[in-house]
Amino acid sequence: MRFTVAAAAIGIGLAVASLTDALARELTPAQQRMQTCNSRAKEQGLQGTERGKFMNACLNGSDKPAGTSVRQQRHDECNGAARERRLDGAERRGYVTECEKPPAVKNASARDIARDCERRADGRRLDGDDRRAYLKGCLDAAREGER
Repeated sequence: MRFTVAAAAIGIGLAVASLTDALARELTPAQQRMQTCNSRAKEQGLQGTERGKFMNACLNGSDKPAGTSVRQQRHDECNGAARERRLDGAERRGYVTECEKPPAVKNASARDIARDCERRADGRRLDGDDRRAYLKGCLDAAREGER
């Protein structure tokens, strides 16, 4: 009799445990959406930034990721130009900083541009060769933007 009661109790315990396991395995709608988006990203072979953009768009219910902003496009173009010119260090930073400015800001006078480049070099606490290189890159980008 004791054996039968103990066996019944163990059987009931196992049934409850398997039931809770089954309930725990059911995915919430958010988890299902995450699983679907993950599998779609894997199918497309997306990695890095592209995967992140795709996942954000997918999880928000959009099929296509948002395009890059005007600022991001300008950043990419300026980085590409700096890469083509093989600029390094402070000269590259000065060039990219000036190049990324919006067109309305770039239309300042030459004196204002030089003053602005000097101010930014001061803010970065640059001196010596680093300062000269930074100013050169900054002024080169400003001159290129005037064209």
